Amino acid sequence: MKQICFFFFLLWGSWGVKAQQYPSEWVKYTYSGYLYDIQSDSNDRNLSETDFKNYLLNIARTNLAKQIQVRVQDVAELNKQSINGRTSVTYSSSTNFSTDVNLKLVETRATYNSISKMGYVIAYIDKEVARNYYKNELTLVYNKINNSIALAENFVSAGFKTKAQTELKASLKHFALIDKPLFWMNIFGASQSELAEWQERFNMAEQGIKRMLADLKHATVICLSCTADIFGKPYPTLQNELKGILATGGCSFTENPADADWVITITCEAREHSNVNIGKTSSYFSYVDAQIVINKVITSQRIYEDEISVKGGHTFGYSEAAKAGYKEIKQKIGEIIKNNIKQ
Repeated sequence: MKQICFFFFLLWGSWGVKAQQYPSEWVKYTYSGYLYDIQSDSNDRNLSETDFKNYLLNIARTNLAKQIQVRVQDVAELNKQSINGRTSVTYSSSTNFSTDVNLKLVETRATYNSISKMGYVIAYIDKEVARNYYKNELTLVYNKINNSIALAENFVSAGFKTKAQTELKASLKHFALIDKPLFWMNIFGASQSELAEWQERFNMAEQGIKRMLADLKHATVICLSCTADIFGKPYPTLQNELKGILATGGCSFTENPADADWVITITCEAREHSNVNIGKTSSYFSYVDAQIVINKVITSQRIYEDEISVKGGHTFGYSEAAKAGYKEIKQKIGEIIKNNIKQ
């Protein structure tokens, strides 16, 4: 028994002496606030000092990466966690994150004794530094999202609701960028309360954007004044059909110009053009002439003013030819309006 104890005493003593041979200032890197790997060896192959240090550092970095991979595998087995009734980041989906990306967080130290040919190296990651690195990534993403929201609100205030929608929809892509930094903050020891706080912050921002998009879905308000006739008879069908075309593009309507974003005035009338007889069949042709004026209320600007004409034909007379012309012109007017209010 005494022999066994003596053997372990010698073994421990040998290891202890060897362990103490690395610089004493490295001891702090072995505490719980760090991930580290220390390597030492004798330069029996007579490599240059630089090559020998690099040889040991490559081993230390590899071992450190293995430690991180073990942590990734352990954390990846966590189930989804519920935070205030919402599902948090699914860490198990993050197993494909490469540990190589964290090598930029690795610091190294090396020393070499040219007389004994002993080299000592350490590769380490300061967990707090690593957490702050990914916290900064989250902050950058969060600031981008808030900037998009602020820009969208400015667009709305200026009457550019379509631009606001475009900006908000584009901002949603930023939420896909938060999983990775949250995952690595967890790997490097961030508290669950801090992770939950960040997740909740992004949840609230995402919900706010989606509410704004829902409010903007039919937020473009148009006051449409449309006068149309067919040879002295009112043709109200044109206004109803134009409203249908614009409603599919997210527009709503008001009778009061003061409540509108856009005031659109359309005046149409039909005129006879010609008829052609081929055998016993007569073909009648009429033109529909339209005047279109589009005013932007918030800036008191006249955005568009022009006239267009469309020819329609029918075998039943000029009135039916005019109706055919109206069917064509409604599409053209609808496109003109939609193109000019996309601001």
